[in-house]
Amino acid sequence: MSVFWLHLRNSPIRWGLPALIALSLGVLFFRSRFWIGVWPETGAAAQVGTYFLGAVGAGAAAWAAGAPGRHRVVEQIAAARVHPVTTEAYRLAATVVVVLIPYLTGHAVAFAFTAPASPPGWHLWLGYFALGLVAMLLATAWGWMLGKVLGSVFAALGAVVGWLVLVVVAEDYLGLVLTALRGPPERIVDPAAVTIRLVVVVALLATLPLLGMLGRLRQHAWRIAAPAVAALGLLFTLAGTTVIVEREPIGDEALCVSGERTQLCVWPEHEKYIPLLQEVNDRIDALPEVLVVPARMNESGVVRTRYVDSEGVIRPTPGDHPPVFHIIEGSPWSYTGAIQSAILSATWDGCDWNAMSEADRRRLHVLDAWLRAYLAGGGSPDYSSSAPADVAEAWAEGRSLVDELPNAEQFAWAEREVDEMLDHYCPSAD
Repeated sequence: MSVFWLHLRNSPIRWGLPALIALSLGVLFFRSRFWIGVWPETGAAAQVGTYFLGAVGAGAAAWAAGAPGRHRVVEQIAAARVHPVTTEAYRLAATVVVVLIPYLTGHAVAFAFTAPASPPGWHLWLGYFALGLVAMLLATAWGWMLGKVLGSVFAALGAVVGWLVLVVVAEDYLGLVLTALRGPPERIVDPAAVTIRLVVVVALLATLPLLGMLGRLRQHAWRIAAPAVAALGLLFTLAGTTVIVEREPIGDEALCVSGERTQLCVWPEHEKYIPLLQEVNDRIDALPEVLVVPARMNESGVVRTRYVDSEGVIRPTPGDHPPVFHIIEGSPWSYTGAIQSAILSATWDGCDWNAMSEADRRRLHVLDAWLRAYLAGGGSPDYSSSAPADVAEAWAEGRSLVDELPNAEQFAWAEREVDEMLDHYCPSAD
């Protein structure tokens, strides 16, 4: 153990720890802070930095792996009393510890910010912690292998760039999830899949000390077989496991906010949004009666609305289902937009819009924007839009009504607009 601590204290990458910890905390807090108080979002926010931490860790591991070659002490290590594989194992273990410190620090800080609220679902945080741990260990293994194979200072740069490319290619083109940008409660890190990945990547790391003999490959060619087999096994594991899956619906176990006209239901992990949804429900209760409000609206995944058939095709579950909304990064505009769409869809049920004039289409855009802004409490959306200029202008006009007119005048205007639209395009409404 004393030898391990010696390697740890002498690790060439230990001086970069302050910068790496700053990077981990910077990604955690400067992106956004909606994750505080929601365990799955906390776990996802703390591990999303593995994209950058993994790149730096891979480069650091490559630099550390190539240290004997740079310092020209390969022969001295080979002739030392301690077996070269043992020395390599100590060096690799010290590198793994140093690389993991920033990641663990980020998770510890994130945990400390969410824990005081005592929200449900802390085991969901654990899944994302394990997902990020696999990514960090994989990045370290990647860097170490490049450092041993290339054996030059260029290995560190290659490891950094290679990791960034690997993550993009794996996730965007191969469908292999290595990191998660968000942790919505309707999805979960599969415990079995992430455990299998963790075991396999640890097995790969356990074989990497054998690469310390690459400089004497002719005498020890068999030693490269174990890392090669472990790396191949890891590739098959990544390709054969789906690490993020949909959760089972909870139905009546959801947390619901009930009003006079509707019920808004969310996952228990999103209990922090109950007061905000209550405000939205109060605004819904005040809407003119001419606007039809669905009796219930659920957060995505609370009730099963689709299934995968025997041929692997995703199909809607038979029967009628309440409208669905999402809470995206805590934005009220994300869920009020879906609620607004559900209300107007119910109001316009049975309408024929084929004969609508351009002037009336503009009126419809104004009404849409007004209702969404009203439900959100006014102001402007916290997202950018690439809508055509005329549509964007209509939306701006609708949002301005919320900030400029009293509620009574807004409702009187909205009721007139809806009544005229129903008379012109919705004969079934009569």
